[in-house]
Amino acid sequence: MTIEQIDKSKVMILLGSEDMRDFSLEYDTLDFSDPHSRRILNRLLKLACSKTGLNTDNKRMYVEALPHNNGCLILLTLRPKSERRTYKIKRTNKELGCVFENCEALIQASVALGKNYIPKNSAYFYNGKYYLIIDSRPVSVYVLATFEEFSKILALNRITSARIKENGRLIAHKNAVGILSDCFK
Repeated sequence: MTIEQIDKSKVMILLGSEDMRDFSLEYDTLDFSDPHSRRILNRLLKLACSKTGLNTDNKRMYVEALPHNNGCLILLTLRPKSERRTYKIKRTNKELGCVFENCEALIQASVALGKNYIPKNSAYFYNGKYYLIIDSRPVSVYVLATFEEFSKILALNRITSARIKENGRLIAHKNAVGILSDCFK
């Protein structure tokens, strides 16, 4: 077994095949939810901290394990508990919306597009107009040009889109263009 301090917050523990056998550990079953693995990892942690002088008080510990030459490489990283990392899922704030003056324009656009792939789309009747909301992007240039011929294209924010979906009358859901195209060929 080799214990080495990489920097002030990282410690590397290298367990050979003999160490793994002595501790009754296998890389495939090494899991912190397993009581035996947890007990051995806590022992290794205390040993590494006493040998390197790292203080784990008021710190959060991240444990990573990697297979290495019939053994295991364990990397311990300490971070202050007050340090909190946040991750955000990046989403587009806008959905693509097409506003049609009448039902005939919506049907003509759907028939013109036929079987072209259009991401998840739904058609609604709201405030005297017909809306086609495309939930995800990107949309091909050909599809956009076709919609532009029959409708006004808007970038709808989430609030406007939700208002149309909640208060509008649903015409077709999930694949409105495909459904309308099949019905009116």
